[in-house]
Amino acid sequence: MKTVQSLSIIFLYLLAIGSVWISANIPQYHQLLRWITQENGFFESLSVLFLFAITAYGMYALRRYAFAPWMRWVIGLFSLLTFLAGMEEISWGQQIFHFQSSEYFLRANLQHETNLHNLVDGNLFSSVIYSTVYTLLVFLPLFVKLLPWLQSRWQGLGYFDINPHTILVVLFASVFQIYFYDDFGVWMDMVTHLGALGLFGLYLIRKKSSIWLKLHYGFVLLATVISMASHEVYRFENMQYEIREMFVVLAVLLIFVEQIKKERNEKGSMDYR
Repeated sequence: MKTVQSLSIIFLYLLAIGSVWISANIPQYHQLLRWITQENGFFESLSVLFLFAITAYGMYALRRYAFAPWMRWVIGLFSLLTFLAGMEEISWGQQIFHFQSSEYFLRANLQHETNLHNLVDGNLFSSVIYSTVYTLLVFLPLFVKLLPWLQSRWQGLGYFDINPHTILVVLFASVFQIYFYDDFGVWMDMVTHLGALGLFGLYLIRKKSSIWLKLHYGFVLLATVISMASHEVYRFENMQYEIREMFVVLAVLLIFVEQIKKERNEKGSMDYR
């Protein structure tokens, strides 16, 4: 199972960064990235699939295993949130059944679709999401690993001690951005990404790590260089956001499964089969 998971992630890595490089450097395929990241395209469809996979696994775990009451609430609430997010992504079925939006959504929604997240300014929505992702899935987990005393002082931080390979999946997601564009938000995004890469590099230096983790990190660095060199293909398009979203949701799925398994192992949860 681990092998299949690893090969699938490698395939998605190569497809994503390969599409960027090909679109930027081979004129006859310059529309490849636009095609693969279009609305309801490959990457958005995967995002929806992974969101519903989180919901399904959460419901499966609640039905099959015993957890502390507060953990059941956490799993149930998170499963509900991912279900709502998945429904938002497909505009509550509008993307599938193509029904007409109401007058309110035609007037107020940025894409004239029946969903709530496009009622919010795109830059504000993205900034809030990315800030949360960087804080909870990159910086906090890395500080927990680099400063072990944090866990002894605040026990709850143990839940942020996530697999370093999963942190790299999040960092790979942030590879795809409009580098060197004259906008404060873009520059902050770039500085944050490069700072996170530097912090992960410090983690590799200070902690004993496998060759596979180092190779994974090296590939994310290479992808960053390729994306930087090809950043013109992103300008004024929505293409990079679909890729970033898909990899972030994939990382959340991996973390969710990992945390449930860890909770079962640590608490000795009973199997109800």
